[in-house]
Amino acid sequence: MFRLLATFCLITSQALWAVEIPKTKDLQQAYIETGRNSSGQEKVVMLLVSQPNCHYCLLITEEIIHPMLLSGRYESTTFFSELEINTGGSIKDFNGQQVGANTFAQRYNAWATPTLLFLNNKGEEIAEEMVGINTLDLYGYYVDKALNIAFKKINP
Repeated sequence: MFRLLATFCLITSQALWAVEIPKTKDLQQAYIETGRNSSGQEKVVMLLVSQPNCHYCLLITEEIIHPMLLSGRYESTTFFSELEINTGGSIKDFNGQQVGANTFAQRYNAWATPTLLFLNNKGEEIAEEMVGINTLDLYGYYVDKALNIAFKKINP
């Protein structure tokens, strides 16, 4: 019995670490490739603004976003991406322009991490951003609520 439980825990933990939030370097191209579902509906871009050594970013990633990705429930409605700021990196925005990661985040006043942005294919906010985290208890509920609002805005 112990071996079975240990094997299950090992497989489960490996599955969680195998799931990565895409750190998209070209939002325009990534959205062209994966921004619509098989019914032709647009997906919501859920962009996690994070930074290295951010404990709360890791918490949201492990406790909220990884389970969302693993569930498959959001595959047809949500395009997940992560933007790391304060690293000197850059990204191509939704217009195909190369901009610094910090500059891109500043467009949305996303200076605190973690911040979740809910965007359409033009980079416009379509649901209220979620800044920081106080507790995990209802965080997933609020993420779902924001995603539902956003999806309905772009697919009336």
